[in-house]
Amino acid sequence: MILVRNEDIRMVLIALFAMMMLGLQAAPSATAATQGDAESPTEVSGDIDVQRYRIEAELIPDSNTLKASATVMFRVLKASQSATFELNGALRVSAVRAADGRALPFTQDTLNELNVRIDLGQLVSAGSDVTLTIDYAGQLLTSEGGPLPDKRLAYVGPEGAYLHYASRWFPFREYGADRASMELKLSMPTSWKLAAHGEPFKPQPVAAVPVTPAPTPSATPSRRGRQQPPAAKPAQPAAPPANRDANVQTLTIAETTPVFPGSIAAGPYLVVPVLSSTSTSVEVFALPGSERAAEQIAEEASEILDFYGRTFGPYAFGKRFVVAQIDDQSLPSLNGAGVLMLSSETVRRPMDSLRADLARDIAIQWWGQAVGLKNFDQVWMSLGLAQYSSVLYQAKDASAAGVDSILSELSESALTYEAEASITQAPSQLNDQTPAFRSIVMDKGAYVFHMLRSTLGDDKFYRLIRDLYERERGRNVTIAGFEKQVTAAAGQDMRWFFGLWVDSTGVPEFAWDYSVLRTASGGWRVRGTLRQSIEGLRMPVDVLVSSPGGEERLTLRFDGSKAADFVAEPKGGQPTLIVDPDRKILRSSDTIRVAVVVRRGIQEMEQNNYVEAESKLRDALKLAPRGSWAAYNLGLLYMKQGNSQKAIDAFTQALNGDLEPKWIEVWSFLFRGNAYDALGQRERAVAEYDKAIETGNDYDGAQAAAMKYKGEPYRMATQ
Repeated sequence: MILVRNEDIRMVLIALFAMMMLGLQAAPSATAATQGDAESPTEVSGDIDVQRYRIEAELIPDSNTLKASATVMFRVLKASQSATFELNGALRVSAVRAADGRALPFTQDTLNELNVRIDLGQLVSAGSDVTLTIDYAGQLLTSEGGPLPDKRLAYVGPEGAYLHYASRWFPFREYGADRASMELKLSMPTSWKLAAHGEPFKPQPVAAVPVTPAPTPSATPSRRGRQQPPAAKPAQPAAPPANRDANVQTLTIAETTPVFPGSIAAGPYLVVPVLSSTSTSVEVFALPGSERAAEQIAEEASEILDFYGRTFGPYAFGKRFVVAQIDDQSLPSLNGAGVLMLSSETVRRPMDSLRADLARDIAIQWWGQAVGLKNFDQVWMSLGLAQYSSVLYQAKDASAAGVDSILSELSESALTYEAEASITQAPSQLNDQTPAFRSIVMDKGAYVFHMLRSTLGDDKFYRLIRDLYERERGRNVTIAGFEKQVTAAAGQDMRWFFGLWVDSTGVPEFAWDYSVLRTASGGWRVRGTLRQSIEGLRMPVDVLVSSPGGEERLTLRFDGSKAADFVAEPKGGQPTLIVDPDRKILRSSDTIRVAVVVRRGIQEMEQNNYVEAESKLRDALKLAPRGSWAAYNLGLLYMKQGNSQKAIDAFTQALNGDLEPKWIEVWSFLFRGNAYDALGQRERAVAEYDKAIETGNDYDGAQAAAMKYKGEPYRMATQ
C-alpha cells in the first residue's frame, strides 16, 4: 500500500463481496417467467434454512454448458406452501421433484429477480424438513444472467471453467447469509484438474472393495525453508459407467461443515503446493506459463495465512487453502470459503504491487467467510477489518518510515471522499462499485480500526479481535453487537467513538498556539495550547517535541473538549513540535488536503477522465506550487496522452519541487528519459537514465528499469 507509479496503482473491485451480503434483491415487478409443469399460485413468502446440498453436475466445454441436478435439503422456519431459490438467469430449470419423486409446479424468472418459485403442494408447518431436487442446464458464456452486467462470475469453455458462489450457479436461499454443507459430484474433461476447497468425498459403496494404499511421497524443502507437502490428494474419481466417454472424469468433493459453498474452478492446471508453518497447505492452480508467478503467490499466501493465524486465530477451513487462476473477463479476485480465484492479469502483477491486495483478499477468509454479516449495512465489519488486516501484515516487517508511508497513503485514500457519506450510510447511499464506496467503507473503515487500536492500546485491541473471531466464527455479526463488545473491552461506554467515526462524517484538524521561553537556568520551556476542530473527540493525541538534545513525547487528553494545554522542557536548543507523529488519528491538514486532491486526480486518470484529472492535479499545484507529487502525476497523465513535451515539463517541475515522496526523483528522471526517447532524442534520454542510476534509489525496480532503457530505447505503447 505504499505510493507507487500511477500505472501500478490498482483498485481491486470489491463489489462481489458487497453483493454477497446484499443479495441484490430487486423490487417487485412484472417478470418474464418460464413455466414448469403448472402455474404456481401466488407465493406466500416463508423463511427457510438450507442445511445441505447434494449436486451432480457436468461441465461440457465445447458448448459452454453446465448441466446439473441439485438436491436441496432445508428446514421450514415459517409455515409456507412454497419456497423460492435464487438461480442464474442463464440456467433453465427443466423439472422439480419432491423427495417421493412427485413432480412439483414451479415458475422461473430469468430476467429480473433471477429466481425459481416452487409450489410445495401443501402447507408445510414450521420446523419441518423438506427435500427437493431441481434439474437445470444452460450456457455459461457471458455475464448474461449473472449479478453483474459486464463481468462474468461463472464460465464454461474449452480453456477452462469457473463457477463462483456469487454467480448463483446452483439454487440457494439468503445469499451470503445462509451457510450450508455440500456434496458435489462433478464430471469434466480428464485433462482438467479441479480447484476446489473441501475434502475428497466418496459416497458409501454397495460393497466395500479393499484398496492397497499407494506409498506416501516424502516432503521436500521449499525455497523459503518450509516443507513442500506431498502432491495434493485429488478429489476421488467415481467409477465411470461402461459406456462413459473415456475423455470425461467424474470427481466428488464435499464441504462437510456449513459454509457459503460452491466456489470452484477447473482447467488444464499445474498445481504449486506450499505447506505453511501452521500446516495449512496452500495450493495454487495455475495455467501453463504462470508457474513462476504461482510459486510466488503460494509462498506469499502461506506467509499471510501464518500471520493471520497467529494474530486472529486459526484458519477456519481445514488444512487447505486453494488459489485458482481464471480469465480476465471476471473480477480481479473472487473469494469463496477456502478458495481465492485470481484473474490472469492479477496473477501476472509483480508481488510488490500485489502483496497488499492479496493480503486483503486472504483476510476475507477470516472477516467475511468465517465471520459473516447479518446484512450489507454491516459491510464495514468485513471490508474495513480485512483492509486493516492487510495493513498489519504489510507493517509487520516494515521500517518506521515504511509504516509511515503505509498509513500516509491509507489516510489520503480514506479522506478522498470522506464527506460524501458516513461508514454506516455508505452501503445504502453509494454504489458499491465506486471509488467513493471503497474509500469510505474500506479505507476509512481500516483507519477506524487503526484508531480503535490506538484508543484501546495493543493488548486490549488484539484481545478484542481474537475474541471476536473465536466467538463469532460461523455466525453473522452486526456493528451494534461489535460496539457492545468494544465497550466491554474498554471498560467504558464507547458510543462516542462509534458515533464520531462510524456514524458521522468529518475529521479533526489540529492547530496550536505556543511560545518558547528561556528559563533562568539557561534551558528552554514550551508552553501552549493544542486545539482541534470537531465535537466529541475523546482520544489521546501525541505531540513530539524534538530538539538538538533529544525527543520528548507528550500525550494530551481530549475528553470531549476542543483544546488541551501543555508544557514541555526540551533540552539542547530550539524545539520543533509535531502533532500526531505516528498517524494514530485520521485528520486533515493543509498538506493532507493537497494529497487528497492529487488522489482524486489519479482516480480520474485511472478512469481515463483526462480533462478532469488535469484539472484536479493543477488545483493541487495551485495549493502547493512546489508539490512534486502533483507535478509527477501530471507528467504521467501527459505520458498516457502521448504528449511527451508537456510530460518533460511536468517531470522537470517535480524534480524542482519538494521531492516528496523521495522516490519521485528517480522515477521522474526515468520518465523524462522515456519522453525524450519518444521524441527521438536518444542522447538526452540516455543522460536521464544515467541520472536515475546516480541517485542509487531502487524503489519499485527503478535501477533495473534504467539499465533496460539505456540498452533499448523506450517505445510508446500504441493505443
